[in-house]
Amino acid sequence: MADLMFVFWRCINTPKNQVKISCVSIVKLKIETNYWINVLTRVCSVVKSLASHGLPFRGTEEKYGSSVGNSGNFIMAMELVAEYDPFLSQHISKYGNPGKGNTSYLSFYTYEQFISIMSEKVLETIIKEVKAATYFSISIDSTPDITHIDQLSFIIRYVLPNGEPVERFIGFIDDAGHKAESLTEAIFSILKKYDLNVCFLRGKSYDNAKNMSGIYSGVQARIKDVISLADFVPCSAHSLNLVGMCAASCCEEANNFFSFTQNLYVYFSSSTYRWSLLKKYNNSTLKSLSDTRWSARDDACHSLKTNWAGVKKALLDLKHDKLQKPLTRSEAEGLLRQLSRLETSFMTEFWNDVLHTFNKTSKLLQSVQIDLSTVVELYNSLVSYVKSVREMFQTYYDAAKEKFIDCNKIPEFENKQRKRKKHFDESNDPGHTFDSQNNFKINTFYVICDNLTVELNKRKSAYDSIISKYSFILKIYELDQCFPKWAISPPWGR
Repeated sequence: MADLMFVFWRCINTPKNQVKISCVSIVKLKIETNYWINVLTRVCSVVKSLASHGLPFRGTEEKYGSSVGNSGNFIMAMELVAEYDPFLSQHISKYGNPGKGNTSYLSFYTYEQFISIMSEKVLETIIKEVKAATYFSISIDSTPDITHIDQLSFIIRYVLPNGEPVERFIGFIDDAGHKAESLTEAIFSILKKYDLNVCFLRGKSYDNAKNMSGIYSGVQARIKDVISLADFVPCSAHSLNLVGMCAASCCEEANNFFSFTQNLYVYFSSSTYRWSLLKKYNNSTLKSLSDTRWSARDDACHSLKTNWAGVKKALLDLKHDKLQKPLTRSEAEGLLRQLSRLETSFMTEFWNDVLHTFNKTSKLLQSVQIDLSTVVELYNSLVSYVKSVREMFQTYYDAAKEKFIDCNKIPEFENKQRKRKKHFDESNDPGHTFDSQNNFKINTFYVICDNLTVELNKRKSAYDSIISKYSFILKIYELDQCFPKWAISPPWGR
């Protein structure tokens, strides 16, 4: 603005016969430049706001002033700002829909350039911080996007000068494949692209798939051959999910219970009438399971336990409702029969407690601020918890029977002992057999608890080996927290 005022002053104070055409051109250029700078400033603010919140920009019909269709978040935000900004309002009314070949700086091409420039600036800042930190670790994971194309996400972790650990997303790697060799090449190409020295790589973390965590030809083994100081740290939250998955599929009753829970949700959610009938008896509703998100299983078990009586009443109404289709009544009868089993009631009480504890631990393990020593402590606490649960069979048994107090007859465990064909030279002595309660206790309850304990110890061993290497650092940190600075480094010793 000061330059523009100076040009005006020169033009006014210069004799008419000495005023040059270039002076007038400069004034017009300055006015035009300031105009488009003001436009781009507003566009940049909107782009930055939408991008920082991860919102989509484009819509089905990118047209200003459109009353039909979805014009997108960018045009919506620009029109909202224009309501309180006369300059932008005038610009949109004049250049809002100019068509191709006309300059307006309001089209998708402009904000896509802004996004590209901003991403480059963010990456530049991240790389500078990584190089300042010197040492870093990486986290790799792949997942299919909405178009069913597999994308490999690349995340880098380092420590800021103030001692705070941070994780930064670098980008997606397309078409990296699933073989360990191609994945390793993709990782090294990213490090080379951003000029990060692989010699300073000190840690790597990914899921427990064999192509990633294999000790002989997996990605972690191939990187270890190049830089021996890069320790492999399995994803603690993913490892805990695998523990739960192994335990949930280790015996028949566990599989039957989760299958029943999902079938119950599908039965009620597939009909608006059945869903409204369920809500009539319950304050909350049933939840669906998820193969990857174990917090969903916790929600499903908790909702089944909370709504047990209401679910039973709804199934009874549907079973005896002659206005319903025969298939609907038959499905209600089958689900009611499964719900009336003592095994289902016991599993509801048992898995509700276990999954609730695992879910709370999983959320702690996903914290950015967590360290390996805390991971080991959480795993040790889970091992102790499962061991204590193993001694609580009678507690869960009594809680399961309380659900049938209103019934005429309290059910018992079904005796499903397998009959083995005897050979001709074996005696006819039946041997030792268990009653139905002890059979369920030994072949189902103990199997699940022992499987949880074994898997937890197995996953924890990977962290124990790393902790043993860096135990001296943890001891120094504990001393630093417990004693004042002069106690560790006295003034006369410096």
